Amino acid sequence: MASSINFLGSYSGIDSATVDSLIEAESGKLVQYTNKQASLTSEKNAWKDINTRLNSLYEKLGSLQEDAAFQSRTVTSSDTSKLTISVKTDAQLGNYSVQVNRLATATTMTSGTIPSASGKTVKEALGLDGTFSITNQDYDLTKPEENAFSIDIKAEDSLKDIVGKINEQTKVSGVQAKIIDQKIILTDTKMGDRTFTVGGDLAGKLGLDSTAEGEIKPTVVAGHSAELVVDGITIERNTNNIEDVIEGVTLTLKGISETEKPMTVTVAEDTDKTIKAIQSVVDQYNSVLSFVGDQLDVGDPSAESNKTGVLVGDSTLVRLETGLRSLMTANVNNGNTSIKNMSDLGITVDRDGKATLDSAKLKEALAKDPTAVKKLFFSSEKTEKIDEEETTVATEKENGMTQKMRSLINSYITDKTGIIATKSDTYDQQIKDINTSIASFNERLEKKKANYIAMFTRLDTAMMQAESQMSYLASQFSSSSNNK
Repeated sequence: MASSINFLGSYSGIDSATVDSLIEAESGKLVQYTNKQASLTSEKNAWKDINTRLNSLYEKLGSLQEDAAFQSRTVTSSDTSKLTISVKTDAQLGNYSVQVNRLATATTMTSGTIPSASGKTVKEALGLDGTFSITNQDYDLTKPEENAFSIDIKAEDSLKDIVGKINEQTKVSGVQAKIIDQKIILTDTKMGDRTFTVGGDLAGKLGLDSTAEGEIKPTVVAGHSAELVVDGITIERNTNNIEDVIEGVTLTLKGISETEKPMTVTVAEDTDKTIKAIQSVVDQYNSVLSFVGDQLDVGDPSAESNKTGVLVGDSTLVRLETGLRSLMTANVNNGNTSIKNMSDLGITVDRDGKATLDSAKLKEALAKDPTAVKKLFFSSEKTEKIDEEETTVATEKENGMTQKMRSLINSYITDKTGIIATKSDTYDQQIKDINTSIASFNERLEKKKANYIAMFTRLDTAMMQAESQMSYLASQFSSSSNNK
């Protein structure tokens, strides 16, 4: 099959370059489409960035609605090698004198040396066959099925196997086991002056029967409670982690105090943590307002190459900006007269919307009345109203700055139904429509190009035929003239 020959422009001078120029001249609409597509994509991405910044502000505002943000505590111990402290947010403030006289210990029972054939390994079978049992003072005679601490030993069991079987029963027996120098050491899992006994036909052979005759006998060391003196009051507890002496404070005893040298525990307000949380909100607020301002910036309209923000003139974004700035400066109806707005805490907003925190003034307000500071950020007012059915309905009105600002932000960032999500869907649809228009336009251009090529090819063909006919006629005239 012969291939087609393209001789476009051979006679007319209208070649493929000319056709491309004609198509390019008609593709101005395509440029408008792609420019609009790029503009919509930039706007969508700008809103996406705004959503991320708003979400971060929403989370930081939420931290100011927690008691921990305004009731933080710092705690110090004058000797952490002997006493460490942890506190809850409601810990009592003050200085406490603590003298540790005795640490709590657990009762232990150490067997005599248990010989194996070689006497060198705890993994060697002992050749013992029988049972032994462990009974601690919590044993309930009325519920023997829940206190089955009997342990079966087989001839092939080694010392390590036996200790493993004991520890498998620890949850019910309350006794742990370990091996040191071919000896079993049993330890009560609870501290204090407690007892446990070992019985059964193998107790003596394992060196755990204090009544057995012979050389393998256990050594029992009774446990005892911890003793400490807090502000002159002597206290005993069966643990070294004491949570019920100072409200909200856990004392962890690690060593005995020097005689007549009590340690000092200080519990104080941690205002630095609160200030840091509020500063974090201020910084994120500024980040949001700065970015929003950039998107709405009209630039310099008089400049020849003026550059504006991506979302300049967007009324939805203007409302967001206005709402955030208004909430940052508005008075809060929280029933407190001493702290009514953010400026009372040292937070001021300039004409551009940028907020600044005076940490010294905030620290002073926190020291004076931390509850009032919290109420500025988070407070609710319960009210009642009568509905259409004349039923009393209880409602709760949120008055705090963080509550109102989070409510505003939530209307923008809520998934699927939020303002930004709705805008994003609209952008997607518009971009999709433009893509469809671009595809259709390109198809039309391709068809028009094909038509141009076909038309100019026909012109070249006609011109070629005309030239051929002219040559034929000329040859005929020349032949006729020569014959005369």
